[in-house]
Amino acid sequence: MTDMKIPKMGMSTVEVDVIKWHVAVGDKVQAGQVLVEIESEKATMEMEAEVSGTVTEILVSEGDITTVGTVVCRIEPTA
Repeated sequence: MTDMKIPKMGMSTVEVDVIKWHVAVGDKVQAGQVLVEIESEKATMEMEAEVSGTVTEILVSEGDITTVGTVVCRIEPTA
């Protein structure tokens, strides 16, 4: 299982807003595919899958505010 965590977005960024999910639980994804859009005070970025596999859990909802390092979803890698 691969935990997808909110990446560091800048020196002072601690909190980010979850703007839009591009995947749902059960979706098959490829490494590099956009999973979710997140936004800090200064920038919006697309968070990409680190591995190919199946999304097994989404742990935060659109509109949630979360922190850098928080696990937002889990992917079961393809064997």
